[in-house]
Amino acid sequence: MKHTISERGLALVEGQLGKLKGRLSPQDAATATGLTLSEAQDALTRLMELYVTRVSYDDTGRIIFDFDMPLRQRGTKTLAEKWASVRDRLWRGFKVFYKIWISLILIVFFLVMVALVILLMVAASRGSDDDSDNGGAGNLVGGLFRMMGESMQYIFWTRAYSGGYGVDQHGYRYRQAKVPQGVKSKKKSGEKSFLIAIYDFALGPERAESDPLENEREAATFLRQEKGIITSAEVLALSGDNFSKAEERMADYLARFGGEPRLTDEGVVVGEFEDFITRSTNLHAGGEVVPFWEEYEAPYQVTGNSGGRNFAVAFMAFFVFGAGLLLGPAGGMLSELVQFHPFFGTELASVLFGIMPVIFGLSYLLLPILRAPIVKRKESARLKRNRKKQIMRSIFLHKMWRTTPDDIYLTLPDKARKEISREDVEKIMTELMVDLQGEIELAPDGSPIYAFGRLEREYQAGEGARKFLR
Repeated sequence: MKHTISERGLALVEGQLGKLKGRLSPQDAATATGLTLSEAQDALTRLMELYVTRVSYDDTGRIIFDFDMPLRQRGTKTLAEKWASVRDRLWRGFKVFYKIWISLILIVFFLVMVALVILLMVAASRGSDDDSDNGGAGNLVGGLFRMMGESMQYIFWTRAYSGGYGVDQHGYRYRQAKVPQGVKSKKKSGEKSFLIAIYDFALGPERAESDPLENEREAATFLRQEKGIITSAEVLALSGDNFSKAEERMADYLARFGGEPRLTDEGVVVGEFEDFITRSTNLHAGGEVVPFWEEYEAPYQVTGNSGGRNFAVAFMAFFVFGAGLLLGPAGGMLSELVQFHPFFGTELASVLFGIMPVIFGLSYLLLPILRAPIVKRKESARLKRNRKKQIMRSIFLHKMWRTTPDDIYLTLPDKARKEISREDVEKIMTELMVDLQGEIELAPDGSPIYAFGRLEREYQAGEGARKFLR
């Protein structure tokens, strides 16, 4: 993309954006500034590289550059995005802190509390029979420490897999979170370690991190496969969302990959990336084009553990909580251990072995209960998005630009028809009309026909542009 505009010309066009509410054509820019049409076009193209823009067309067939007002530089975040980033960092920090807390309290303190309870039993035995043999208690404590070593070896086994794909109970394929490999597990493939199960009980299973440039890589691969031609409808098919967002992405790709917008005779804006294609080599860069309707999210789960694992973890937490009550100020049994060491009579011992275990054990048991309704709501929203993707799959894959809910239902995969009824299809189609800029027409018998005229025009324009290049 070549730019011959001077800094003065660029400033003139930028100065007019506020007056024109950020929406203008090259002809409007030339009229408002006195620049030539070519200079105005170059200035708008350069501004498109600098600021968030959408490229579309109006009713008369003119290319329109629609800038976000106030102007927002590319790469900058909105207030909502900044807050989401801060919230994400805080949550990540809490998770790191809480994982350390879990390691210290639930695992170590569980074993420590077991040892202290045993010492209480030994102390009670001493009180009832001063002549009893203490060798048995020593052997018992020694056995306890051997048990601790074996337990820690078991606990710190890691997952037998790392990343990859899984399939949820509805048959949707999704990307799994990557887990660092460690000591090789002796368990069957795919089973998580007990340590991971402890984390997941409180905070839920880790989710696969999204790649911030995944859509951009897909678009670049798509351009190489499709002769350097792309339309907003095809951008929407890759990334989802709606036409407004697709136009914004189109503008970003034009700036990112050195493309030029061209208006076809049918009034469709086509992105042409001749320079990007001619300068590319035959090297396979590993890019992959995955349509939006083939991208599924991992299911939201409260713990992701088996029932047996949940019972074992909950038992550990409840034991820590109960032992804390027994040894803390409420139970007052910690004083019985002073005979073993004076430390057990201090305030610090009361906090470490009484108050902290009670607080942790109770909060740990409450966390999955408090998260359950949130997880249920998120899982319901995920399934709704997946059902919407199935409808989009039928529309785009079969090019059903004029269709009915019954026709859509018949093209759904068998697994989708098991959970999506004809009534669901009609409801989802009504919601998609806004995102895909469709219209509802009436058939002669009065039944509704869902027409996606813009999708049809843009797909035909893209195919026509590629045939012309061939």
